[in-house]
Amino acid sequence: MSFLRVYHEADGEQPLLTTHEPERLRLELDASAIHYRHHPLPAMPERAPSEALLARYTPIIDEVGQTSGCRRVELRGMSPRYLDDGSAGTLERERLSSESRSDSDNWHLLLHGQVVFYLHLNGRVYVIGCERGDLLLIPAGVPHWFDMGPSPDFVVLSWSDETAHHLLETTSDIALRFPRYEALYAEVA
Repeated sequence: MSFLRVYHEADGEQPLLTTHEPERLRLELDASAIHYRHHPLPAMPERAPSEALLARYTPIIDEVGQTSGCRRVELRGMSPRYLDDGSAGTLERERLSSESRSDSDNWHLLLHGQVVFYLHLNGRVYVIGCERGDLLLIPAGVPHWFDMGPSPDFVVLSWSDETAHHLLETTSDIALRFPRYEALYAEVA
């Protein structure tokens, strides 16, 4: 189930807002210039090579590319069920669980699994639990981090407007002060 929690940046224990309602989630994020939508998706074929998965989602890849203006799209994730070509091993949970910024807009569409995005914006931390079909924009320069959980099983399409994706780490330890994937999904269950 998708969810949104909004915290004051100094308090990672008591959310200012918690919602599971898709329209409220969308409206709250839109108010902060964070694009969020849910898209119905065709089923994913198991154990398909990356090229086959990209071909399967060509219509939505083209639609998001046109909407976003992003020229680069990548298939990322860790999933023994869906990725079999070695691309799953490139992400590391701890590296992605530290606050960083990107030098370009980044769009992410979850094709399989559950993940949590954290966006640090205007004195708030937006904690967004995403599920299959959720599309999220992380605007250029917005500090953020990501948690895929202790046993990652997710596949995501990611768009950026750069030929090479650059994450610039911040010196902040803010990510240590907010609930991780396990705690968040334990509360949702």
